[in-house]
Amino acid sequence: MTTPTPHEPSAQPFALSLAADADYVSPAYLRTPFRSFLVSHERGLYWLRMPAGAGKTAFLRGIVARRTGKDGSPEGIDSAISSGARAIAVGLGAATSPAALVEALNGAFAAEFACPAPNAEGAADSADTFAAWLGALAAAAAGQGAKRLLVCIDGLEKADAATLALLPGLSNLPPGVVLLLASRPAEDWPAAHYAAAAAKLAPGPGVGAHEVGLSDPDHVDALRKLFVERLRPLLRSRSNALLLSLMETRATYDRGGRDARLTADPVLRDALKDDWKKLTNKFPRYSGQQLPVAPLGPVLDTFDRLWTDTLVKSEGRSGCFFLMVRHLAAGDLAVEQVADLPSGEALDTRLAGLG
Repeated sequence: MTTPTPHEPSAQPFALSLAADADYVSPAYLRTPFRSFLVSHERGLYWLRMPAGAGKTAFLRGIVARRTGKDGSPEGIDSAISSGARAIAVGLGAATSPAALVEALNGAFAAEFACPAPNAEGAADSADTFAAWLGALAAAAAGQGAKRLLVCIDGLEKADAATLALLPGLSNLPPGVVLLLASRPAEDWPAAHYAAAAAKLAPGPGVGAHEVGLSDPDHVDALRKLFVERLRPLLRSRSNALLLSLMETRATYDRGGRDARLTADPVLRDALKDDWKKLTNKFPRYSGQQLPVAPLGPVLDTFDRLWTDTLVKSEGRSGCFFLMVRHLAAGDLAVEQVADLPSGEALDTRLAGLG
């Protein structure tokens, strides 16, 4: 067996607390269909397929990770995806094996429940013994108040034939256990391994699948929502700077007006109205006038281009997109720089050097 590299162990539990969790945005387009599956099935297999960088690992991390709540105590980020469920998650590496998978799940269980997992001897020998061990994990979880155990396995495309064979089918999956399996699409798998996984996870009662691409509308809409929410303060600041300039220079401008982009973002529209009112208090000659919308057109145009450039440069990869937005919001990356950024690995390197 190939020796795993230090950068990609054969299998490892997901950390329960990561600095990146602060940037996590729960993806409703992934969460909602999976939650519907959980509502309909007391046990089952669910296969999530997404390209590299689309956010599947972040979604699984969101189910198990912890961050500090308002009261200072740790809280789950997306743990409410199923009432009463407790989740453990592991990621597979390039040199995975049945034994490595069991060891990683053992560690994930101990981290989540703060107690040793049930005896795993023989669990890596066959699908039946592995299923029996999952049942023991579920029973131990129930002893701590969990109604179900959600077992998440990420990077399924890296699994060897023996590890794929270890995964139980629905017929021998224990009660109270749901397997959430995440992988890249078929083109990123060894053909024979994908065929074996597809045969075992063929959709049917108790077996669900969801495939999302980087250009899928739901994925793009989620990125758009984050872009608008995180960069609204920057857009508002630039708009106010323009309005203040109009007042200070007594420039001629079109009064009032409408713009569909402000209509579509009432939070921004109402904030700008409040800002305009405060500005008119400092410049009484404009008192009583409506917010001048037409002069804001070029600023709104700039952010329309910024959205397109950010999406294109990141290639729709969630992690890269989120990082670009974070740097824009923090001022580490100028709006005018985005169009000239490289793509792919060169962009990753450039972003890593910011801030």
